[in-house]
Amino acid sequence: LIRLYLGLLAGHNTTQIAARYNGMDSFLKTNPHGPPHNWIASVVLLAAFQPALLEAQFGAATVEQLTEESALGLRGKKAGFVEKVVLHVPRAVTDPAEFLAANPALQQVWPGFTTRLASAKVSPLHNALYRRKLAYLKQGGSLDNHNYLDCATILNIPAGPAGTRIFLLQADMDVVTDGSDPVRAPELADYDEARGSDWFLPQTAYRWSHPGALSKPLLDYYPAAIARLDHYRGLFLQERAADKGRIWRLLIAAIDSQKARMKTEGLSPDTIAGLKNSRSLLATRDPFIVLPAFFFSADEGGSPAMGDYAAVLHKARIYPAIVGEAGPNYKTGEASLLLARAIDQAASGRRRPVSDLSVTYLAFPGTADPRGEPDLVRWEDRVRKLLAANGLSTDPVHLHSWLASQTPIPTPPQPQ
Repeated sequence: LIRLYLGLLAGHNTTQIAARYNGMDSFLKTNPHGPPHNWIASVVLLAAFQPALLEAQFGAATVEQLTEESALGLRGKKAGFVEKVVLHVPRAVTDPAEFLAANPALQQVWPGFTTRLASAKVSPLHNALYRRKLAYLKQGGSLDNHNYLDCATILNIPAGPAGTRIFLLQADMDVVTDGSDPVRAPELADYDEARGSDWFLPQTAYRWSHPGALSKPLLDYYPAAIARLDHYRGLFLQERAADKGRIWRLLIAAIDSQKARMKTEGLSPDTIAGLKNSRSLLATRDPFIVLPAFFFSADEGGSPAMGDYAAVLHKARIYPAIVGEAGPNYKTGEASLLLARAIDQAASGRRRPVSDLSVTYLAFPGTADPRGEPDLVRWEDRVRKLLAANGLSTDPVHLHSWLASQTPIPTPPQPQ
């Protein structure tokens, strides 16, 4: 909705939008602990409605009002037809009751969580995330209700007598299928399901060096696929010369779009170097969570590092993991396909397992081991000890074991 409004506006209104967004950005920068309850950030577009009101709110109906101006008059003034867009910037959740409303079973797996929350501080990353969402919209990006309101809170829980330092993120769960490893998955067919995702990337941010003469299926795949696209483009050019219908022009444009995307996905210098000289996690086999890339920058602070141990709490279950991937700066709440399918077997790169904000992601800063091939025995042992030190359940009734459930990843049911 916001993208539609902003995209229809003339250039002079874009400047006004930017000014208003910059005002919101300044407010958030000077108020790191968040806006007051029910605070609303608004973007006012100075259109010539007389009197004028068109307010767009996520989750609410639009308000329309007749104006005395004609279309001729509005066009002549170059004023546009939208006066106001209202964006809610949510406060960070800190009340234990709100956590329990999102997940009533939380106290079963973390009996002492109310005590730990008492010393928690809202991380500046919460409002930094929403600043980046606003910036993304200002630049013409599109976020639906799910992806805009995907983070309920980000808290820093200090170490103390009750346990170690904890980074807490309350969010939903989308799925990533990223990663490649020529040792554990040497054939292109090993990536068939992963590559079916619209957002697949051939590497994860967590990777380790492994140069050598290994089979590198994805390194070979992208140039070959682009060559095939060029072949079909040539055929469509011949068809367009003989038939002036739009179909050939649209097919050529689609091929050009896919070529550009494949070059970005698999042929950037960093990706080529990584595929040649390193291995990475496999979302189909390794349990990891994803955090926005900017969380790892030194100037923001308060975030775990790549490779730190983590635990994902959903309903009355705890899933051991690591921090294994850096995602877009304007969204959060993502996990590997293996982890997602432990929650919902039907999860895939196109189907999320959890849509509400009921997932608690815990990361333990400063706990990362040297990077290397995943060792699920060690990972589970480290997470189990961290959970015990922080008063979380390690009972097998609650704590998932990847070793006990280690079977080929199930294929989701296909529609009949």
